[in-house]
Order: sequence, then structure tokens, then C-alpha cells
Amino acid sequence: MTARRYFPAVCGLLLCGAVLAYAAVEPAVALGGWLAAFAFWSGLPIAALILLAMTRLIPGVWRQGLAPGAEAALPLLALAALALLPLLIAPRVLYPWADEVMAGFRGWYLSSWPFRLRGVLFFALAGLLAWGLVRRRPAVPMAILTLILLVPFQDLVATDWLMSLDPDFHSSGFGLYILSIQMVTALAVLIPLRVMADKTAPAGVLAGVWLTALMLWAYLAFMHYFINWSTDLAPGVRWYQRRGEGAWAVVEYAVAMLGLLPLFLLFFPPIRRSRLALARMAPFVLLGKVLETAWLVLPDLPRDQGPAGVAGVLALLGMGLLSWVGLRWREVRA
Repeated sequence: MTARRYFPAVCGLLLCGAVLAYAAVEPAVALGGWLAAFAFWSGLPIAALILLAMTRLIPGVWRQGLAPGAEAALPLLALAALALLPLLIAPRVLYPWADEVMAGFRGWYLSSWPFRLRGVLFFALAGLLAWGLVRRRPAVPMAILTLILLVPFQDLVATDWLMSLDPDFHSSGFGLYILSIQMVTALAVLIPLRVMADKTAPAGVLAGVWLTALMLWAYLAFMHYFINWSTDLAPGVRWYQRRGEGAWAVVEYAVAMLGLLPLFLLFFPPIRRSRLALARMAPFVLLGKVLETAWLVLPDLPRDQGPAGVAGVLALLGMGLLSWVGLRWREVRA
């Protein structure tokens, strides 16, 4: 790699290092922003691994459009695992249950060492499954094993990393809702890169996959709200109240618009077949998922949500630059 190619990586490391250095001064603020950035960018390789497994199982021309990009994103699992380390080192900074003494299984499950162990095992398993899929040993059984093991495990770690910020809040559909965000994010990165780099890529088919993911996200986001609204339990009411007050109410509407408008536009065949339209739509979809991730994480912080947002933006840019370098490095190696 030339010096110019190193520059984004250096900038990414400096931005991430600045946030971690700030954590020595205001740990809750800095790590709150770090968690939001981690939750967004870790979704890219996690969803890419699931998408790659699906391409091994489901026939169609969509394979040639998604499989190369999904495979190129798998090394970012290592970057995501490294980004998790600050949260594993100091879970007491963000998670109120880490200092509580609870009896029974809940007391064991919501404690620091099981939390750390689940995070380490998740990325170890994801890395092993990614290696098996890339090596195609054997392709179909490995893809089936990936989907059977990774999706439920992703549900567990989504609960650990995000939902347990409020230990009183429970939602059985939360993990799938987070997975839908990750899938939309991954497709918003992989599809535009593919259709702009390869003029033979089936843009219409890939846009149809993207449309399906957006519809699934809309359904799961609504059902997550509807189930909590219909039960009318205090923890669920408080969870949504924190996200529906002040500036977060504006963010909530922005998230809905930035997700539903692209969904509506993709219903039109000329837009689905237009490579330029897909490329122009992607930044808006990604912005919506960034805001949605912040909406999920930051309102649960007890204070200083504004500075945590600034730390989150810096960490987001840093991890984004490192992810971009990782994708470009994989292309150069290929």
C-alpha cells in the first residue's frame, strides 16, 4: 500500500484513539459514544457473514452480486472484535447491572465475566464460521451451520450490548430487530459498491433484495413498538418515553423517513434498475441507520448525551475509515 492508502487508516486510528483517550477523563460519556459506533459498524461484517451463508444456500443471480462483497467484508470481524474490547474491559461504566447483586440465573447472566465470555465466544464462533464459508468446507453444511448458530447467538449479544443498558426492559423481538438494522446497513454498503464497480451486476435483483430487507426492518421495528405498546408495561413505556422526548422525537421521525422513503422508491422498477439511483440512495439509508443506532443507545445514558453523541461521531468516523481501508485492502489482495 502507498502512503496515500495509509492515510485513511492513520486518521481512523487517531480518531478512535482520541475517543479512547477521552474515556480516561469521562468514561461513561466516551464509551457511550463508542458503543453506538461499535453497534453500527459491527453490523456490517456480522450481516455480511449471514448474507454469505445465504448465497451458499439460495440459488439465483443475486449470488454473483452479493457474495464477493460479503466475502470481502468478513475480515472486518477482527476489527469489530477489537472495537468490543473497551466495553469488555469496563462493563461497569455503561451497564447498571454490573454493580448490582441479583439472585438466581439472572444474577449470574448479568454479571461481568459471563458478559465478557459471551462477547469473546461470539466473535470466535463468527471467525471460525467465516473461515469455513470462505474455504467452502463443505459449502452447504457450513452455510446451514452458520445460520443455525450465528442468528440465535447474535440475539444474545444484541441483548448484552444494547438491550441490557436498561436491565428492566425486555423484548423477545429485540435481537431480530437489531439484525434487520444490520442487514439493511450491510446491503447499503455492499450493493452500491458492487453495482458501481461491476456494470454486469444484476442491479434490479440486488435492489429487490435491499427492498426486502427494508420491508423486514419496517415490520420488525413496528412490531417491536406494537408489542410493547399493547402490553403497556412500565419498563417498555419508559424505554419508549426516553426516545420520544425532546430532540430524540425529531431523530425518531428522521429514522422513519430515511428508512421508509427509500423503501417506497425501490418499488419503482426504473429506480431499482438504476445503478446511479442506488448509489445516491445509500448514504441516506446509512444515515438513517446511524441515527437509529444512536436512538437505541444514547437515551439510556444517565447524563451528557450531547458529548456522548460527539464522541460517537468521532468513533463512527474512525471505525468507518478503518472499515473502508479493510474493504479496499481486501480488493487489492483479490
